[in-house]
Amino acid sequence: MVFNKEIEVVIKDCRDVAIDLGSDHLSSYHFIIALLKTNNFPNEIFKNRNWNFIELYKSMLEVEKKKCENYYLTVEFEKALKNAKYYSWIYNVKEVKSEHIILALLADRKSYAGEYLRCIGMNYFEFKTQYEKIKKQNANKFLEKIATNKITIALKIPNIAYDLFNKNAD
Repeated sequence: MVFNKEIEVVIKDCRDVAIDLGSDHLSSYHFIIALLKTNNFPNEIFKNRNWNFIELYKSMLEVEKKKCENYYLTVEFEKALKNAKYYSWIYNVKEVKSEHIILALLADRKSYAGEYLRCIGMNYFEFKTQYEKIKKQNANKFLEKIATNKITIALKIPNIAYDLFNKNAD
């Protein structure tokens, strides 16, 4: 999985957000807050739809009170980063970008940030529609069905298809 340069900056900013909040981990919440500091497609969509994240930051300030030197990824955020590769694949993009991580967070019903995004009115299909409208590109519907279907995910078919597709692309 290859991340674009923007994601490297956002992950660095994610760590800075965690430090500012006194967290000992990097979660999808930290990612969302760090994402708001850069110029990217998800941020453009957030602004166009007037989705506000002030309450998220305030609630995290109240929860996180400790200092720590070693940071780890939460399981749910690590899962989102891994699943983001499928969304780059669906859109035939070689690098994982922030919009792919947002799609992975929204698609995962167990993602904390995804739950927060849904609570403020964002949903997978609306974000996807806005993304496709701005980027002027459409998802490969067949690949999207494979990568987002609960049964195919349980059978690990997206992993197999992704590996086969990328092996043949090389």
